[in-house]
Amino acid sequence: MTTTSTARTPAPRGRPRDPALEDRVFRAAIELFGQKGWAGFTIDGVARAAGVGKASLYLRWESKQQLLFDALAARATVDVSIDTGDIRSDLRNLGSQLLGMFWADGGVTYMRLVVEGAVHDEFAEHRDRLTHPTMLAARQIVRRATARGELPAGTSPALVLDAILGATIMHVAVTPVELRDVAREQSDQYLDQLVDLVLAGVRGTA
Repeated sequence: MTTTSTARTPAPRGRPRDPALEDRVFRAAIELFGQKGWAGFTIDGVARAAGVGKASLYLRWESKQQLLFDALAARATVDVSIDTGDIRSDLRNLGSQLLGMFWADGGVTYMRLVVEGAVHDEFAEHRDRLTHPTMLAARQIVRRATARGELPAGTSPALVLDAILGATIMHVAVTPVELRDVAREQSDQYLDQLVDLVLAGVRGTA
């Protein structure tokens, strides 16, 4: 499982933060990355898509890596500091965040993260620094539930989280365009069924 981290990369150089500008630029950056991938992602392209001067971006971000990963950290994140004391609620919360993120762009950004990390070493290095802390923190959700006795001893955090992540992204990716509005409206029912299925499977193998 790989998720995006809430940790921000170092603050951009040169100019003070402008939240309105950042929001527009980050949205454009994620959309461009989803459409063209790492090879087609450039600061100039983001500037055109965001409708801002490229000089403004070069003053704030020294590389396309920094710009993209600042955008991902700000707009494509999952809060894994979930601890309701109940594993079903924790997984529902996690799944709801994932679905919300994937529905926003059809899961394209996340799938790009996986694919680009497999074919571009320089991209994988930056991606891993962004995602690994979140992955480690997410596993604590399952470990805490195991310690409370809600899950069998020896339950694999990776398998549980892979099941939630994999199912949610595939649900979004394979839903036909004409059914997406209905599927989005039924997200709560889908998450109830998914989490119950995963928990039943884990407990049934004990």
